[in-house]
Amino acid sequence: MDGLSAERRTVIRPPTGGRRRATLGLALATALLAPARLSAQKAAGTDSLVAMARAVAREVAGIRHLDWRGPIDFQVSDRATIREYARRTLDREMSPERWAAYRMLLVHTGLVPAGLDLHDLVVQMYAEQVAGYYDPGRKTFFLADWLPPLLQRGVVAHEATHALQDQHFDLPHWLGAVPPEEDGALARSAVTEGDAMIVMLAYLLVPTGLELEDLPEVGQLLRGHGQDLGQAYPTFESAPPALQRLLLFPYVEGATFVLAAVRHGGWSAVDSLYRSPPASTEQILHPERYWRSPDPPTAVAVPTGPAGDHLLTSGSWGEFGTRLILEAGLGDSLAARQAAEGWDGDRYALFRSPDGRTGYAWSLIWDSPRAAERFALTYAQAVARRFPGPARMTTGAGRFAYHVERRDLELRWSGTRVEIREDL
Repeated sequence: MDGLSAERRTVIRPPTGGRRRATLGLALATALLAPARLSAQKAAGTDSLVAMARAVAREVAGIRHLDWRGPIDFQVSDRATIREYARRTLDREMSPERWAAYRMLLVHTGLVPAGLDLHDLVVQMYAEQVAGYYDPGRKTFFLADWLPPLLQRGVVAHEATHALQDQHFDLPHWLGAVPPEEDGALARSAVTEGDAMIVMLAYLLVPTGLELEDLPEVGQLLRGHGQDLGQAYPTFESAPPALQRLLLFPYVEGATFVLAAVRHGGWSAVDSLYRSPPASTEQILHPERYWRSPDPPTAVAVPTGPAGDHLLTSGSWGEFGTRLILEAGLGDSLAARQAAEGWDGDRYALFRSPDGRTGYAWSLIWDSPRAAERFALTYAQAVARRFPGPARMTTGAGRFAYHVERRDLELRWSGTRVEIREDL
């Protein structure tokens, strides 16, 4: 009857690539919906906790309109054991070289400061937030022994939804179908996490007599609660804003997207997302571009670097990643959001030259020439703001060049295309 997923990606982008990773439940997801005073409640005893988990799993299956197809065992574990498991899982799935390349990418684009130990911060964030894990080899879900009852129920409801996803839609294969560096991988993560958030929300609403249709805009509700997480999650609160946004995106924006699916065609419409998944964060941010006016991204070739340069990493940012990069440079979320609107496809590449310099190339396609020019001018402004001081600047029709100490930018746009080349 009971079951839980063999794998689920909840790692700060890019999600880790392991195909048989255990499920790591995040208390943060439940805390987005639960009032802070719940943290003062006493945790339940082992026997009652396991009995509660089994009962919640049964109820969640009814809410989600999916049946259980396999057995599951529940056990209770302490904080130290679960935290160590989270650390081992992250270390196993991302090599030191991959961590280094990803850190260089985030530093280059201004999403994290240069001196940040990204690996250590991510490990601390997960250790702070992990609220249980599922061991696929042992077919066992290990529950946290320290959570108060309502938070524990929320975690189980969330994780049980992932179990159902796995049993019905082969979650490891579904998530692994898109490389983790691609924007589409974050979109798929938003489906799985948004699905689990909406089921968890529906479960928590049962005692109130309310239904999902009775609620205001879910994303706004979750973002409002997210502003109050600092005291409970100090590591999360101290992390760079871009990392906070990346971590919350699948839960917050994913919940809004999945609720739009429920309102579009019930839970069967949510099931259809696994058969025909959204291909970009643009579709997550604008559900109508998935349902009413489908707008899949345009394919873009991976930019090439100079001869002899070594490719460190490549992928796509999507509308959401583009928005974050602009916001990091501008310090203005509204301007960043407006400039990222009209994204239609992109591909980036990070290189290392033989002399040790870092090169970055970013090719983008936009819905219209106007959107392309708006982005290009906003990006130029963001770079100039990030790197003030004596600089050589060249502008012209469809061209902007900016040369400042330790940074060279060449930006060109024509029609719906924008090409960016940078060196450090």
